[in-house]
Amino acid sequence: MANMLTIASISLETGVSKEVLRKWEERYGFPVPERDASSHRTYAQHQVLRLKLIKRLIDRGMRPSQVVPLDEEGLQSLLLAHEEAPVSAEVDTGVMAELMALLRCRDRSALTQRLKQEVGLLGLEKFVLEVMCALNVAVGQAWERGEIGIRDEHVYTEVIQNLIREELSAVSKPDGLPRILVTTPSGELHTMGLLMAEALTSLHGACCISLGAQTPLEEIPHAIRDYRADIVCLSFSAAFPRRRIPPYLKSLRAAVPQAVEIWVGGAGVAGLDRSPRGIKLMATLDQLGATLHKYRLAHQVALSRVAV
Repeated sequence: MANMLTIASISLETGVSKEVLRKWEERYGFPVPERDASSHRTYAQHQVLRLKLIKRLIDRGMRPSQVVPLDEEGLQSLLLAHEEAPVSAEVDTGVMAELMALLRCRDRSALTQRLKQEVGLLGLEKFVLEVMCALNVAVGQAWERGEIGIRDEHVYTEVIQNLIREELSAVSKPDGLPRILVTTPSGELHTMGLLMAEALTSLHGACCISLGAQTPLEEIPHAIRDYRADIVCLSFSAAFPRRRIPPYLKSLRAAVPQAVEIWVGGAGVAGLDRSPRGIKLMATLDQLGATLHKYRLAHQVALSRVAV
């Protein structure tokens, strides 16, 4: 039973609830559990890949009946038709290949040093917008093709987040304006987009207050008051159920003072039909700088009074 996952672990890893996993098992014959000594469901690690592919396709609007019965090859073909944005033409493909090779050969130290070198060459903003955005996609696609394991994806996440946090320590603006509260909603575990937004807004002179992941909605108005925030910035990954985003944002807008703006971004909101009332949607990270500039122009009198 070595390397077997509990139903709770596989649910956390894939973003598919335990109830749905049981329903799919009954209805479609997948996932296929084994039983431990206590007769609890356990799952082989290799089923995680198939479940993640299924989850991504469902988040793109496909029905469980269309995708759960498919094998990995069929799922990969469908996903290819719904592929994410290609690597930007701005990115040096040689650099990308080198970074991916270091990840594949599991040379964490060399990967860290090479990423630091790129930050030094490009500067933090260009690194985040070009290299990091492209690398996030490349790592995800390599994992989906089975070229790297979950452990490798986790190592990449730790290395890149540690690097950005280190760079942030030099550019953060405790007295900057406006004051931006950054977080993710309950159920959103991914913090990569959050960290990237924090880096970019800090570089543009804002004061970012990060609450980390999964702040309960009812806590956000209290945090706005306690930290005197002007803006709430939320990140949704592709793993977050898209159908839950509009009602969540509507509830948040109703709970937050009207004077406080709500900005949302990430792969999870890409392709939403329309922006919920009173919410600023950002399809790409490079919109943050311009949006921040417009905010300052619209609020320059109020911000100058606060600064004084």
